[in-house]
Amino acid sequence: MNLKNYPRPVFTITQYCQPHCTELKGSSFKFVMDTGYDFLLTVTGDDTCEWNLAGDAPKTAHYGCRKADDTTYLFDFELEGVEPRENYAFVIDLEQYLVTWVHCRIGDNPRLPLLISSSYSFGYIEQEGREPGLRRHSFTGELMGTTVEWHWRTGMFTQHSYYSPVFYRITWPAESDADFTIGDWLPSSDDVTRYIKIKDKMFLFCLTEEMLERSMQGFCPFRSNNMLFLQNYDRMYHVGRTFGTFGFGNDTAPRRTFFGAFGNPVHFENNFLTAENPYTV
Repeated sequence: MNLKNYPRPVFTITQYCQPHCTELKGSSFKFVMDTGYDFLLTVTGDDTCEWNLAGDAPKTAHYGCRKADDTTYLFDFELEGVEPRENYAFVIDLEQYLVTWVHCRIGDNPRLPLLISSSYSFGYIEQEGREPGLRRHSFTGELMGTTVEWHWRTGMFTQHSYYSPVFYRITWPAESDADFTIGDWLPSSDDVTRYIKIKDKMFLFCLTEEMLERSMQGFCPFRSNNMLFLQNYDRMYHVGRTFGTFGFGNDTAPRRTFFGAFGNPVHFENNFLTAENPYTV
């Protein structure tokens, strides 16, 4: 059989997603965050955990987990029983015993109620007998000028340009079988990003479809999703998740999806790299 013709879901970015990782089951962590708050996490089961800020009562959640390398995990859960919705994602780095916390919330903007706000915190993982030191994961400009082609499923790939510390640019080549292009709707594909260095050749690329939601306001089904890409440039793949909303107008549904892709370098024409961002002065 030609595997290209094997039946598989369409319009999805999950074909190359890793299986859910349960290696942290039974582990307990104390994340000492630079914001001054300690976060306690106990992984109680294959997909269940307990969490709390120090001093608060523990709460439960169902988590998803993917590995970026042998010692680095993207651990993610949605807060249960909370409206508007909130999401916690952690990069748990057991090589350096460091942690990055991404906190996403829906509903902070009264004019655009589906717009996602995100905050980023850095800290270390407390370990008996180990001095924490001052080194942390950190915001970085190291990826500036990087261009990558990410392959999401058989036949579908997108091309990213990381050209600004707070924006990125994307295109779908004609050969890709993507069922849509942002170019059908927007004057530009530029959207809001943050770049965080985890370690040598590993970065957390944080994308929020903010300009898409501000510009389209319901005429595009991708409603301000936050996407986290934990990118391994040594092995040239990423693991990630989306958190947000999908649907047109008021006909929407919650969205939280794990994904994966493998990548290769790509060359863009200069006019694509140097075009003005229409959303900035």
